[in-house]
Order: sequence, then C-alpha cells, then structure tokens
Amino acid sequence: MITRKAEYAIAALVELARQEKGSKTTTAAIAREQNIPGNLVVQLMGILRQAGWITSSRGPAGGVELSRSPEDITLRDVIELIDGPVTITRCLMENKPCQNKEECPLRQVWSEAQEKMLSVLEQVTIKQLAERFNAVSKQEPGAVQSQSLN
Repeated sequence: MITRKAEYAIAALVELARQEKGSKTTTAAIAREQNIPGNLVVQLMGILRQAGWITSSRGPAGGVELSRSPEDITLRDVIELIDGPVTITRCLMENKPCQNKEECPLRQVWSEAQEKMLSVLEQVTIKQLAERFNAVSKQEPGAVQSQSLN
C-alpha cells in the first residue's frame, strides 16, 4: 500500500523539480506550495538527502535543491525509498511468504495486477509530473498558488 508519506515525498520532489535549475527553495515553501505539514517536509528532506537525491545548505542563501535529475526519478523509486517494496497484497510480500501460494487461485491475479501497477509506476517520472503540474498551473490564472498535489 502506498502511504500518505510517500505521496508527500512525491509532491515535495515535484515542487523541487519545478524550481529553475540551480535555484534553491526552502522547506517552508515546499510545505506551503504542496500543503504538506512542515515537520514532515523536514523529515522527508532528511531521507531524500541521505539517498543522495537532494542537497541542502543553511543560511540566508541556503535551501534545498535536487541533486538527481527529475527524469531519473520514477514514482516507484520514491515509493520504495519511503515505504519499501511496493506490493498490492500481503501474499506477494517476500518477507511474508504465503503458505498456500502453490494452490491459491488468486495469486496469479494478484501477481499480474502488481506487475502492471509496477510498470506504470516505473514509467512515470518526477519530471513528467512537474511538467503536468506546470501545464495545469498555466491554464488557470492564480492556479500556481492554489494548485498542489495534496
């Protein structure tokens, strides 16, 4: 299951991808623009920094910025960084093997559904989401302030 925390991480990365290359933004700005609780943005930035996806600096000219290209970050990457392996049901979790997996009529259905979901998550990048976000924002006057992923 994809958690709210993973959704917030995606929204934060989209906000960072919307910044001009080489420019920084603050955690407060990310929280405001994407309607994410400020303390959670700080926590997420720590996780993203440890993963090498962002850099941050303190001080008047400080802030956060992407250090990994947004076209190289897929939704699956983000979800797995925050939540661990993506599974649609417990029966497909590797650390909790199903005792009935050999004779279970649903296992094949779950497995196929999961493969398709993972395929979609692997095809959508943070850059694509940022471009979609920007396109929607340009269509509606004042939408930049009111449009968020959350």
